[in-house]
Amino acid sequence: MTAPLLVCAAEVEGRGLASPLYLGVGKVAAAVAMTRALLERRPAWVLLFGVCGAYPEGHGPGGRLDVGDVCLVGDEWLGDEGVAVDDGFLTLAQLGLGSVGPLMADGGRTAAAARSLGAPIVRGATVSGCSGTDASSRALAGRTGATVETMEGAAVAWACAAAGVPWVQLRCVSNRTGQRAAGGWDLPRAVAGVQAALQRLQAADWGNE
Repeated sequence: MTAPLLVCAAEVEGRGLASPLYLGVGKVAAAVAMTRALLERRPAWVLLFGVCGAYPEGHGPGGRLDVGDVCLVGDEWLGDEGVAVDDGFLTLAQLGLGSVGPLMADGGRTAAAARSLGAPIVRGATVSGCSGTDASSRALAGRTGATVETMEGAAVAWACAAAGVPWVQLRCVSNRTGQRAAGGWDLPRAVAGVQAALQRLQAADWGNE
């Protein structure tokens, strides 16, 4: 039976749990720490957990989640790698400079986790600057088709893909993206939600091989 390497971005997300690896917040910190862990620990698979923002109704084509909802991320995209131009945004892919996704999660384990929790599988967008205005939220949701937004998901996924290591991503919504005053922020609720979901999965022994 092979347990995953548990990773999260910030100490607040893993506080009280048994020895998760803290990656740091943001793409660079997450990519560096994840790569180091993959080389040194050589895990069979990785489980990234934490909180996220959710694109609200009307900001994009993805499914809708609200504060406190748990989800699994089935595919990740780099949401803001490229160039802002007068009439929109050109991604790295459109510029011919690289890929922005999709980065695919471990399908079997993700589906099993979703069934166990009764949670949806959604698309994630990873950003360097979170969507704190309605305009930026609509733009990111529109061009990625994502449901949730994080600052580490695609970085962890990219490092795992380069190492040939499967990954699963478990998130709980802490806020709606867009205008922050209307975001319904509840970080304690989201941390409690993702930790409870993680503990349910561990108790069910769902991801072991």
